[in-house]
Amino acid sequence: MYVKYFLILLLFIFPLSINAANSENEIKAAVLGKLSHFVKHKSQINNDEFIITVFQDETFAKLLKEKYNNKQINHKNVLVKNVQAMEEINSSDLLYIGKVPQEIQYQLIEYAQSNNLLTISEESGFAQRGGIVQLYFVSLKIRFKINLNAAKKSNLKISSSLLSISTIVKGETK
Repeated sequence: MYVKYFLILLLFIFPLSINAANSENEIKAAVLGKLSHFVKHKSQINNDEFIITVFQDETFAKLLKEKYNNKQINHKNVLVKNVQAMEEINSSDLLYIGKVPQEIQYQLIEYAQSNNLLTISEESGFAQRGGIVQLYFVSLKIRFKINLNAAKKSNLKISSSLLSISTIVKGETK
């Protein structure tokens, strides 16, 4: 049990102590993989790789590809895909949604829920609209808002360790 808490501290405090010269995107990239260790699919996904799909954010997708090149998440090699349309998402473990209009965000959230995807975004109000994890920064320190109802609807279980350092929000689930 102590090992678990030590790992959480290591995983989340290290990114928080990164000096101000590092961009928020670099911090987000580091945190995405770490978050994945604290979210489990109740039904097993049969991908040979851990697939991170980035929706309409080519710059962030490129950064993720560099960061996770030859790395593993949950004992699987990481594949990062950048897609421009919902039809391109296909099978993924994690869907990162960049800056898109709210109407498209709602469509992506609905798609993700019906396909059991972990959704993450930094867009304001994302968790309240039914997204699972919303990232936000306070003085270059990353924080999390989590919508537990959306996670349940997506057939995901979020570790109590992650929940203990997050703000739980109630939001829409369609």
